Amino acid sequence: MDRRFELDTQGNIEYACVVMEQISEKERERNRLRQQANYWRERHGRAAKRAGHWKEKAENLERVVGEQKREIRELTDQVEKQTARIAWLEQQVFGRKSEGTAECVKEGTEEGKRGPARRRGGSRKRGKQPGAKGYGRRKHPELPTEEVIHELPESKRICPKCGKPFADFPGTEDSEEIDYEERVFRRVHRRKRYRRTCQCERVPGIVAAPAPPKLIPKGKLSIGLWVHLLLAKYLDQQPLHRTLGRLALNGVGLSQGTITGGLRRIGELIQPLYVLILERSRNAHHWHMDETRWKVFAEWLDKKGHGWWLWIVKTKDTCVYLLDPGRSGEVPKKFLGENAEGVISADRYSAYKTLLSALIRIAYCWAHVRRDFLRIRDGYRKLHDWGTAWVDRIDGLFHRNARRLGARADPAAFSVEDQALRAEMDAIAQVRDRELADETLHPAARKALASLENHWEGLRIFVDHPEIPMDNNRAERGLRNPVIGRKNYYGSGSVWSGMFTVMMFTLLQTLLLNDINPKDFLQAYFEACAENGGRVPENLDAFLPWKSSGEEPRAA
Repeated sequence: MDRRFELDTQGNIEYACVVMEQISEKERERNRLRQQANYWRERHGRAAKRAGHWKEKAENLERVVGEQKREIRELTDQVEKQTARIAWLEQQVFGRKSEGTAECVKEGTEEGKRGPARRRGGSRKRGKQPGAKGYGRRKHPELPTEEVIHELPESKRICPKCGKPFADFPGTEDSEEIDYEERVFRRVHRRKRYRRTCQCERVPGIVAAPAPPKLIPKGKLSIGLWVHLLLAKYLDQQPLHRTLGRLALNGVGLSQGTITGGLRRIGELIQPLYVLILERSRNAHHWHMDETRWKVFAEWLDKKGHGWWLWIVKTKDTCVYLLDPGRSGEVPKKFLGENAEGVISADRYSAYKTLLSALIRIAYCWAHVRRDFLRIRDGYRKLHDWGTAWVDRIDGLFHRNARRLGARADPAAFSVEDQALRAEMDAIAQVRDRELADETLHPAARKALASLENHWEGLRIFVDHPEIPMDNNRAERGLRNPVIGRKNYYGSGSVWSGMFTVMMFTLLQTLLLNDINPKDFLQAYFEACAENGGRVPENLDAFLPWKSSGEEPRAA
């Protein structure tokens, strides 16, 4: 019993030792694995840290790349826009100055003559065609005639062989030339004096003939010379110092002060006509408006700089110019007044849009819309065909409207052309809407079409009112002459001279609009002022341009 117990105990001890050894081995294995786990955990932490670092770096690079891509897109857009602008400016400087193409409509309408209306087909140039029969030299029987007799010298009036003299032969061989002579002279008025032969005291002892009437009392310049100075400055747009220099070449030196003082007096005589022309223009129902820069080299209230604005308001028989320091809508609004009613033909400048109301509508200029697509056509290579298609659509619209206007004498033909025009307008609107719905449309093209859509109501006015032109060329042409003056003499030296300038522009251009010779008109008007003691004539009706033309006053 005791022996078995001892054997069992010894076996248990050995077993326990084996188990303990196994446990120790497992603990060593566990410690080794724990060390490896710590090692790999540390490696994982470093790897995770590196991964976070590279992930952050990748995100930063991705952000930088995104910003650079955005900058590249912006720069590409800017380059594209600037390239388009350069192409447009080159066209403005070196290209055709007229917006018309080689083909023009010949229906005899305003659009057909001057607007961008086109005839599809043919390339006939303007003017006399090569090979066509000429008209011959024009005679001028209305000009004063001065005859000059030319004779053979004495030495050539004999036969060179026998020496016998030539005899006179009836008639002459005639030729003529048109000559010009700029002549400045001094006119002396000698007023005869008379002595009474009676003893009556009702008259003085010596009576002289009355003094001739003068435009400016006691002034030394004649009406003819003042007319010459005014036309040279405000019609021919020559600087005043250049005209005075020409007079000096002819032996007449005039001081600037003398001319300035005389212009101030003449301004008082022109102002009543200017006011009446303004009133005539305000009472119209259709106005063409535009504006351009003008310099006034004088201080004016709190205005900074010398940049003023010259506005034009043109109607059927008046051409009014306004000078204002600003370019806001208050200028045309103040001119028209609160009760004005009608249609304004203008470009898309926001100042005119402030006049929109139940009484005033704006007929936007199709020529300006056409320029949008011309800029795209000439500036964006990939949009050239797209822009060309739109320019052709607008040209076709001008052409169709010109045909409609040419058919006004025939109601049936007019109705056919009118329906065709309306169908063409609807087709343009459908193309516009379809292209605007395209999400891939180029931003420049979308901008042009969005403007077309936003101004569509004003662009359609000519459809229902054939008397309203499609463009605003009348106002733009009315600014050409003053712009020449701006280039030649830069503007006005003072506020009063600026106001006198717009009065003269208004009077002269209104005279031309009514087919009146400005020189003859000014001569007659100033003579009437001189007869009235250098003051405005009592009755100005005879000098209103729309009446002075010999016609009945025309409806505005």
